[in-house]
Amino acid sequence: MSTGGAGARPRLRGPGRALQLRTKLLLTVLALLTVACAAVGALGLAALNVSLGEQLDRQVRDASFRAIEYGVRAAAGPSEELEAMMDVPAQGAGTLNARVVDGEVVRAGLFAADGTRQELTDSDRRRLGELVTALGAESDEDGGEQWGPVDVQLAVGGYRVLVVDDPWDWGLVLTGLPLADKEHTLRSFGVSTAAISTGAIAATGLLGLVVVRRTLRPVERLSDVATRVSELDLDHGEVVLPVGAVAPAAHPDTEVGRLGHAFGRMLDNVGHALVARQRSETRVRRFVADASHELRTPLASIRGYAELIRLTEPMSPQGRGSLSRVESEAARMTALVEDLLLLARLDEGRAVVTEDVDLLELVIETVSDLRVAAPGHVWRLELPDEPVLVRGDPAQLRQVLINLLANAHQHTPAGTTVTASLTVETDGTVEPGGGPRTRGEAVLAVADDGPGVGADFLEHIFARFAREDHARAGTSRGTGLGLSIVEAIVHAHHGRIDVSSVPGSTRFTVRLPRADH
Repeated sequence: MSTGGAGARPRLRGPGRALQLRTKLLLTVLALLTVACAAVGALGLAALNVSLGEQLDRQVRDASFRAIEYGVRAAAGPSEELEAMMDVPAQGAGTLNARVVDGEVVRAGLFAADGTRQELTDSDRRRLGELVTALGAESDEDGGEQWGPVDVQLAVGGYRVLVVDDPWDWGLVLTGLPLADKEHTLRSFGVSTAAISTGAIAATGLLGLVVVRRTLRPVERLSDVATRVSELDLDHGEVVLPVGAVAPAAHPDTEVGRLGHAFGRMLDNVGHALVARQRSETRVRRFVADASHELRTPLASIRGYAELIRLTEPMSPQGRGSLSRVESEAARMTALVEDLLLLARLDEGRAVVTEDVDLLELVIETVSDLRVAAPGHVWRLELPDEPVLVRGDPAQLRQVLINLLANAHQHTPAGTTVTASLTVETDGTVEPGGGPRTRGEAVLAVADDGPGVGADFLEHIFARFAREDHARAGTSRGTGLGLSIVEAIVHAHHGRIDVSSVPGSTRFTVRLPRADH
């Protein structure tokens, strides 16, 4: 049985949904802006850190100078200088002063926020002693008079400290200022920069979305037009392309406009080609219809005269055989002409004169006739218990079934099982009053367990005059119009037909809308 298909068009499905162009553009802009904001924030934070560090170093040196000057001027000896240095006036809150002798902190303290002096813990003293020893070891080669400023972490917090030789050789003087203000300023700057950058990125995202959508609106319009064109049946009939819908997007001064302009020219060119194709199809269809109509009369005359000769003229057995051949060929030509005339009428799009047709009765009668005409096949029925009504032309629907069954018979060997089945598929909707709808689809299928149809032939099995190079049973003299007529009649009845075939199983499935009762 020949197979083929006027089924639904295949839809291309990718592995996943890709990002839209506007989304990609917006994400790219936001990513670049994020990188720029991060770079600016990092550079600003680094610059501020350097600036605050230099400022703090100057303040540490000033504090160290004041501590030494006040201690030297106010004291007559090391012990007096130590006490005086601990009480240096004009020192800020948190200022650290210490005296280091032979690597040991002999006196240390810092000014609290209330102006009182606070002693350091033993652990902080040891930490300062270790720091001074380490700085002294690193500076032995150049013999500097001061070391630092450097950072040190104490129990009271981080400090920036400077170690200076006492001018009176009474040891070393260590002065430090807290890092808390610097760190607080850096944190505030980082938080502010992050907040401003986030706001800028969010505002840019919103504005960018508006701008990108407006900019790409012509592309979306072109996409909509392309989608509408892709849904049109361009292979037959008169086609009207939406060329005018492209005009608003066709501005040759911009990149998107040039795309729209080129797209419009392409549609215009395709439209002209479709018009030419339609004119050619119309001429061919008219010629076929006229030729088929004109051929009916001479063919009827040939068959009539052949019958007259058989009845009135004496002939030899060879002559009678030749006359029989003429009659059979005339009958075959008449059937071909009738098929061509039917196709031409269906191609013209004439409305089908419809009435209620019971497919259940139609299937039973047709299969019963085939059982008598082709007893070498096994004919099976799979039918519902209730009538299945559709709206259509009973003669045309009968021809659909006859052609499908004859196709199965002609292209399969004797002993093949051919199954005609009829089922109903409802659409699951309900009436406004709550009652169930009886509408849906009547599904008529003809299947056989023959050798199947080649995959290459399946692609054009419904084409006119299409015949498989190696028929499944090899003796058919079909015209190649049977399945074309089936497809045309099914489409005229607002139905659809599809086919599947593998060795051992070929199945034609016709779906027709049920009558609404």
